[in-house]
Amino acid sequence: MEVPEIDDFHRAVRPFLLISQLFSLFPLSGLFGPTLQDIRFRWYGPGTIYSVYFFFSAVVTLTAHIYYSLNVGTMGTAEISNIIYYLLNLCGAIVFLVIAARWRTIMEKWRSLEETFLHPPYAERRFWSLKRVIAAIGITMFVLAFVEDALHVASVYYTNLQFYNRCDNSSPFWTLFYEREHPKFFHYLPYSLPAVLLLELTHKIFLYVWTFMDLFIIFVALGLARRYEQFYRHAVRYKGRHVMGTVWQQLRLDYGKISHLVAYMEGIMAPIIICTTASDLYFIFYQMFNSFQFSASLLSEVYFKFSLAFLIFRTLVMLLIASNIHVASLRPLDILRSTPMSCWTIDVQRFTQELLTSRNCLSGYGFFFLNRSVILAMAGTLITYELVMLKEVIPSTEKSDFCEGGKRLY
Repeated sequence: MEVPEIDDFHRAVRPFLLISQLFSLFPLSGLFGPTLQDIRFRWYGPGTIYSVYFFFSAVVTLTAHIYYSLNVGTMGTAEISNIIYYLLNLCGAIVFLVIAARWRTIMEKWRSLEETFLHPPYAERRFWSLKRVIAAIGITMFVLAFVEDALHVASVYYTNLQFYNRCDNSSPFWTLFYEREHPKFFHYLPYSLPAVLLLELTHKIFLYVWTFMDLFIIFVALGLARRYEQFYRHAVRYKGRHVMGTVWQQLRLDYGKISHLVAYMEGIMAPIIICTTASDLYFIFYQMFNSFQFSASLLSEVYFKFSLAFLIFRTLVMLLIASNIHVASLRPLDILRSTPMSCWTIDVQRFTQELLTSRNCLSGYGFFFLNRSVILAMAGTLITYELVMLKEVIPSTEKSDFCEGGKRLY
């Protein structure tokens, strides 16, 4: 019998950690080494220096936005949203650096607890292995994020081209473009190619961090839920059968390893869950509110609606997959309840009690838990918020002048 290929979590996720290094995240070496001991994190390595550069540029970006809004511009909802966007993504990037510094330790702990499920009788040959599922979801999210960014670039380019042709062509187009799109920088700095390149790099990293925070939660949730699913597919063969008490004892111990892994990862993932859910919910609220009063060209409307749809889709996928950990952890209850009375032992009783009383899911420091009920709660909050905000929408009776209005999208 051919032994199934080892389908561990680290091997499944490491291609995306390598891609993340292009955007200053997870500055690790030895990711593709034969053992976990090959993984290295160096505080003075080039990857870490790249991460520190991003932290510095992110702090400068955040400070410039706050200072410009308070002293030159106005502190409106758009400015507050930009500040929240930069602040939460900066916090997320810092959490990723902390996780990267502990990545080898985390993966060694993960591997020790999932080792039982990488070999028979739990290991299985399936087309949709953990590696393929993670790859499919990750590639899909990256493609959608790329399309969103391409639409954004096209829409702002078209808007500024219209402004240049119809309103002000006294400056070169690209100078005008960046002074309009990033006034908080070029109000203090003269336009130059190096400044533009550094600014674009910083903003692309911000955008990647925003997407990868959801994606990282999805990856971890897939890895945890897969072990519960493997356990159920193995244990279901004993459903309703007369088996020895030692079988239930071993099943209970194996199940406990997964639950211990979930509890361990819950503590590690809590900061990124807080940042991600806060960011996702705030910007869903903000963009849905703006959608009631958004008026622009067809290209800009396509970008705006696609961006909102992608954000909602990404958030729902993250919540559904993360909540599947809790759902998968409860499935063995059906097996235990069908155990014949003649086989009911202290281990079956303890196993049943553990399933009924344990809380196997990720959380944001215990303030909320990523299970199915939180999806309904968030949906209810969203609907309530939008109904309240509808009363605040003031329809525009006058057509504002494009040149005088300072529109960012047209």
